[in-house]
Amino acid sequence: MCGLCGYVGIKEEGLLESMTEALHHRGPDSVGYFKADGVGLGHRRLSIIDVAGGQQPMENEDGSLVLVYNGEIYNYQPLREELLRRGHPFRTKSDSEVILHLYEESGPECLQRLNGIFAIAIYDKKKRQLFLARDRFGVKPLYYLHIPGRCFLFASEFKSILHYKGFEPTLNPQAIHEYLTLRYVPGPGGMFKELRKLPAAHYAIVQNGQVTLKQYWQPELFSGPFKGTEEEYVEGFAEHFERSVRMQLISEVPLGVYLSGGLDSSAITAVTARLVSKPVRTFTVGFNYEHDELAEAAETARLLGCEHTEIACRISDIELLPKIIYHLDEPIGDPIVIPMYQLAHEAKKQVTVILAGEGADEILGGYLFHKALLAGHQITRIIPGPIRRALLSPVLSMIPAGLLNLAFSYPASLGQRGKLKVLDFLNLLEPWQLPEAYSHLISLFDARDTAELYTEDFKKSIPFFPKVPDKARPFSERDLEILESPAPYLNRIIHLQFSHWLPDDILMKQDKMSMAHGIEARVPFLDHELVEYVLRLPPWLKIRLGKSKYILRQYARRILPKKITSRRKMPFYVPIEKYFSEPKFQELMHDTLSEKSIRIRGILRPEAVLKLRQAMHHGEFVFVKQVFSLIVLELWFRMAVDRHGIT
Repeated sequence: MCGLCGYVGIKEEGLLESMTEALHHRGPDSVGYFKADGVGLGHRRLSIIDVAGGQQPMENEDGSLVLVYNGEIYNYQPLREELLRRGHPFRTKSDSEVILHLYEESGPECLQRLNGIFAIAIYDKKKRQLFLARDRFGVKPLYYLHIPGRCFLFASEFKSILHYKGFEPTLNPQAIHEYLTLRYVPGPGGMFKELRKLPAAHYAIVQNGQVTLKQYWQPELFSGPFKGTEEEYVEGFAEHFERSVRMQLISEVPLGVYLSGGLDSSAITAVTARLVSKPVRTFTVGFNYEHDELAEAAETARLLGCEHTEIACRISDIELLPKIIYHLDEPIGDPIVIPMYQLAHEAKKQVTVILAGEGADEILGGYLFHKALLAGHQITRIIPGPIRRALLSPVLSMIPAGLLNLAFSYPASLGQRGKLKVLDFLNLLEPWQLPEAYSHLISLFDARDTAELYTEDFKKSIPFFPKVPDKARPFSERDLEILESPAPYLNRIIHLQFSHWLPDDILMKQDKMSMAHGIEARVPFLDHELVEYVLRLPPWLKIRLGKSKYILRQYARRILPKKITSRRKMPFYVPIEKYFSEPKFQELMHDTLSEKSIRIRGILRPEAVLKLRQAMHHGEFVFVKQVFSLIVLELWFRMAVDRHGIT
């Protein structure tokens, strides 16, 4: 719901209007502004709650506070009743006004009462103070720019901030390197040194030219004891999950569900179908290849009585990438953004709110890397390090890549490059290496690649450039806390995702791709009370005997037909390695990765890029993904640095 922006300490004619217009797609229903003595707040509204009222910016009764806000507060109705009993006057029925009065009462402490997704800005006229806040998991984005001694700007998307003429951004080489490593840009920094992301579960106070950040919530790293029975835990999960879905169905506009063939979205759909009176509108996207889930999703929709829509994604849709990168703000080197963009485009024809399954894999150990890290830890407990180094690595190195691929539940071929990645992982199995091992498994380019790929000048510009695969940037305080914790190993693995994987990759691309079309995406698995419950579950209820999301499977048996619960899990995968020879892909690749384009940026060695392009013909998906990530990087440069598309 909506896009917000603003500034403190600027008197530039037309700036607020141009910043706000850059967010038109996030809120196509109405626009609003507040201006006063160098302060500006802008808002684009996507009307969902109190459609007739609730316009922003919104002021409290004495006009001392002004709010702009993006998101949804699911528990706003009981909070509103409390505030009414305490004498607060309400002029609207919106959740926005609830935030305003809560802040009026208790300041930043009001965040503890909010259950929802949000980016909030409140300006206090009397104190001349700006308050910014972001929800616990970072579902809603919030960027800011602080130029000490001059001004402060913020926005839902950083392209809005780029409209300020007094700002000349500086490229951040470390962020470019981290993007190529991870395929996304980890916060709190970004591709420009000056632009920052307000971290998830943080608020900021801006006053007298100073910016103070504070964390107001943190996921618990639970060590036990685990006293409940399996049945008690499943019952608790059911109660929390169903409450989350019920709360997130609140809407005055049409609502639907993104439905794949998997358990996450099927569970959301099943609970939704029981709570609404009309057939649930469901949407799925496929690629017409052997591993997509179109047939499974259609069968699930039929069994649950849904009104189902299928969207076909074609390789020719790669021509949408420049537009997609514009909406992403930051580069995401994952081809999944193409079907996500198309899915939202088609869904918008029928709904304005969508429920999605993001977060289930993160909190319940649903990824392949969760199982790999857990298996690696178990190996260290059985086989001493010297024996592993003397026997395990040499034996695996002799196994053909094709045979090794059979050990992985993945829809694409591991290949020789993937095999080397596995061998490097075997050198990262010690418990104190967990952060490096985790980063290694989620990475795309590693030290084997970048040593040859980067120009010497670019290498010198990177503060933390790894020289070998098992060396990365220094541990953060959070990494050290996780390493020193007595919590079960799987719980520690899960906690590593909260710092940037979840907000800066998984949730960022869902928000940007849905809001590109004026759709609000809600994520029931990331209700903070549900997450707090799940984090206290014993690890064997997350992964058991090699099966992930065990407790969800047990719960799903209560609400879904056996045909659905017995399906084998497959990742949502875009088979781009099958299509790289198609004309549209080749045309885009020749344009973005030409020798001229590469030399202009000064980051990559043209001969190394050419070698990588040639390696794609071996059919290994790693090389195609690497090339795709380089294409995305160049398109980002054209959008954000050359300013093509930003007016």
